[in-house]
Amino acid sequence: MCTLTYVPQKTGAVITANRDESPLRNANGLAPYQTRQGSNYYIAREPVYGGTNMAIGKNGGVAVLLNGAFDSHSHNPPYRLSRGLLLLESLESEHLKMFANHFDFSGIEPFTLVFLDQRIEEIRWDGKELHYAEFSEEQPKLWASAQLYSRAVRAKRHQWFTELLRSENANAEDVLDFHLTGGDGNVENDLVMNRGGLVQTVSVTQFHRQIQAPSKLQHFNLVDNRRETFSWNI
Repeated sequence: MCTLTYVPQKTGAVITANRDESPLRNANGLAPYQTRQGSNYYIAREPVYGGTNMAIGKNGGVAVLLNGAFDSHSHNPPYRLSRGLLLLESLESEHLKMFANHFDFSGIEPFTLVFLDQRIEEIRWDGKELHYAEFSEEQPKLWASAQLYSRAVRAKRHQWFTELLRSENANAEDVLDFHLTGGDGNVENDLVMNRGGLVQTVSVTQFHRQIQAPSKLQHFNLVDNRRETFSWNI
């Protein structure tokens, strides 16, 4: 639930996310998931509550969850529902705004949830109010966890991302390298981070969505040093 980037391409988009979490909650890998409506996704199901931080649809849609809304919040369990399960529930709605209009968010820890499909939608729940936004699919964008990273550190991430995009031909491999090696040498706040083994980057997932060629999904399990690759036509 940490850092997400979206980079549009001429024939699709590159969507990449790092998950920073306790290694004890690391998913074994990607697994198929089907909604009650029959839509098919790949998810990295975490072992404690059974939810996920990211769902990649066979139709090309992607949902990503980040910890926190705008600023760091106090962790005050018990909560009514795991946010990873909330993400799975959101997949039952065609659009994020539709989900936001009908779901009761009371008793849920603050979060940011992003849908990247035909349009880019975002909701942020700060524990009291729900905030909705839409963004252009033609513009690159970065999100970072408000719970794990201060505003200053998030600003650094945006600066690093801007430097990556200075190359007009930045491709999926360049973006993946950014997610695996980006930073300034501060192990606690680099893109692949580690805070004493309590919270660390457990995985990096990239979906290269393409319209005129097979789309490619890669999942890097950094705890077990394993890589999975899938491809299909949208």
